[in-house]
Amino acid sequence: MVLVSGALSGTLQSGAAAVKASGIEGIHLVDSRSASLGLGLLALRATELAESGWGGKEIAAELVRIRSQSGCMITVDRFDNLLRSGRVGRGKAWLAGMLDVKPILGLDTTGRIVPVDRVRGRENVVPRVLSLLEKQLTPRPKSLRFGIVHVMAPEQAERMRTALVAAFQPKDVIVSLATGVIGTHTGEGAWAVFWQVEDAA
Repeated sequence: MVLVSGALSGTLQSGAAAVKASGIEGIHLVDSRSASLGLGLLALRATELAESGWGGKEIAAELVRIRSQSGCMITVDRFDNLLRSGRVGRGKAWLAGMLDVKPILGLDTTGRIVPVDRVRGRENVVPRVLSLLEKQLTPRPKSLRFGIVHVMAPEQAERMRTALVAAFQPKDVIVSLATGVIGTHTGEGAWAVFWQVEDAA
């Protein structure tokens, strides 16, 4: 079972406690160290491996390996929701709004949200994310998947999808609306790109 990052939610800890209490063997929990389509891409790969005859223990180990060479970048268009949720201070939100600064965030190796970069202006976000991905994914992986989620930002998502297909020729680029929970925290205009490298070690 693939679960949302243990650094972002108590779901993993609760799941582990439930498995222990049940006494049922053969249940394997994997901390995705991600969320949304980062988790979804891992679950997709797990399904493919299961259909190929892999056992639960082997699948869990493979997902941990894949997880270590995957990641995401997230951006928000406005700071209202982050301000209300306490995830950014009023002074920073005001200054960023005045300067039209758009943050680019990521997830570290433990699954916590960390700053990656920032740009001025909405139109500069996609080129900067692509530039960062070029560095991250060089040399080019042979087996690569992307997922894009957005909060009412279909134009940005489509622009990113088209650019990813042209630059990387991936196996998949899945585009989806973000969940209500993510949308509540990030606000309209937010989007994220997840990548999953499945190349053998």
